[in-house]
Amino acid sequence: MPPDDDPKGRFDSYKKLYILGTTGVQLVVSILIGFGIGLTLDRWLGSAPWFMLLFIIFGVAAGFLNIYRVATKDDTE
Repeated sequence: MPPDDDPKGRFDSYKKLYILGTTGVQLVVSILIGFGIGLTLDRWLGSAPWFMLLFIIFGVAAGFLNIYRVATKDDTE
């Protein structure tokens, strides 16, 4: 942790902690959205569980893609 007399360094540390904390939430939300879309399609079309499984896979892929983008983002702004 940076010294207390460096507010810019403290802000940067909190910003990185916030980004790290939100990536897990983003992964879970992506999976839940895929589950919801797949479940809705399955109920509408009567094709359970195929769309649910397909959209869960899409949700997992979208979540990990988002984590990859956050992890490789250039923070030299």
